[in-house]
Amino acid sequence: MNAGRPAALVGAYAALPSPRGEQEHFYEGLAGRGIADGLEIPYRDGLGEDARGLAARMRGRFTRSVITLIPGTMARVGASGTFGLASADHDGRRAAIEFLREARIAAEELNQLTGEQSVSVIHIHTAPSTTAVAEMFARSLDEIAASAPAAGAWSTRLVLEHCDAYAPAFPGEKRFLPLEDEIPLAHAGGIGIAINWGRSAIEAQDPGRPLAQITRLASEGLLEGVMFSGAGPTANEYGGPWADAHLPLTEDEPTSLMDADEVRRCLRAAQGAISYAGAKIQVPADAAVDERLAMLGRVMRLLPERVAAGRVPMSAGASATP
Repeated sequence: MNAGRPAALVGAYAALPSPRGEQEHFYEGLAGRGIADGLEIPYRDGLGEDARGLAARMRGRFTRSVITLIPGTMARVGASGTFGLASADHDGRRAAIEFLREARIAAEELNQLTGEQSVSVIHIHTAPSTTAVAEMFARSLDEIAASAPAAGAWSTRLVLEHCDAYAPAFPGEKRFLPLEDEIPLAHAGGIGIAINWGRSAIEAQDPGRPLAQITRLASEGLLEGVMFSGAGPTANEYGGPWADAHLPLTEDEPTSLMDADEVRRCLRAAQGAISYAGAKIQVPADAAVDERLAMLGRVMRLLPERVAAGRVPMSAGASATP
């Protein structure tokens, strides 16, 4: 899937300070210190702010970004229980297809405003929770492909982000389809799959699961990206045990099972196949901007291309297609 150096992505919204002035300092640091050249942008009922303001923030800084539909998807799953591209409920599945169409239009508008390919990927998911049906997701992909714009193709491609699969023995959070079902769907639909470390770990409460899934997807030629977001078995300031709480590295949060060696193992297993890799972590609520950047930098400096290119200075982060 990789064409050149993988994009370095940061799910900035998970570590974003609350004051508006600090937010701009935070984004300046992500770009200026070379921590990220793309963002994972949440989509709920839109892109969250004035389109022109977002375009100004991204232009020339973040040119290889991803939009994730998971925040809006989970809000809608929580409201109806039947929303999702893999829903057996007709109305729930149609609503999910329309939600994706809206997000794609927003991405097109953002790219036009920046004059760049600011967003290249939309993360989609096999919702709803516990009742997803593989055949319905395949039908949705067919319908999405058939409804491409008459004036030409979308400028974004779809990537299936694997989330924790439904398993009665474990509580989970997203509880979508298992990877075993998603792999043939991705092959048939001509789309790649992305792994979020924490979401793969919590599906069986197994910190070895992300590496196994990354290895398998790389061998299948389906691995598109890896986002490093920690998880652990003990309650902490960010959430409960085995929560999808975006824990930082072990050195910043001792309950997190995602340490530097594990990140390196996963990146080696990716075999150079990925189009993007990055971090989405929470930070302490009272953390200063420089500490937020440092915590993200400690993950991002583990990407081999970033170290080789000198993109993340040690001062920024380190202690030594339908």
